[in-house]
Amino acid sequence: MKNLLIVLLSLFSFCVIANEVEGTLMLKGSLKTKITVNGVNSACKLKIDKVKNTLEEDDFGNPGYQVMIEIELDGRDIDRGIKIKLDKKLTVINMFTENGAQRVKDLDYFSAQEKVTVQIDREGRLVSTSFPYAQQIVKCNF
Repeated sequence: MKNLLIVLLSLFSFCVIANEVEGTLMLKGSLKTKITVNGVNSACKLKIDKVKNTLEEDDFGNPGYQVMIEIELDGRDIDRGIKIKLDKKLTVINMFTENGAQRVKDLDYFSAQEKVTVQIDREGRLVSTSFPYAQQIVKCNF
């Protein structure tokens, strides 16, 4: 009986440790980078407006966050008459559904409706974002 109790407690401890998050918050601010979209040199800008606790927890007790972001894509090729323009404000969250369970991820945020992803590093700084534009997925690395 004593051994069974120890095994059950160790299995429970393993599950909790395997799903811990560090609680890394996305830092407010904005970053801009240069990319090429449809052969046009463009500027990709991501602005973090507001980081807010959703007051919901995943299945392991970790708090979820939502972030208000603004994505801007701007470029133009006068010779070919091509204009690249996108300005979108939306909310991304870090609460994912995997195998029927809600799970918070520290470094990944997404908007399923808009098909936008945002990744941060362990200090909360922006690493990349991807979003649809003109029937393709544009990825900006900062």
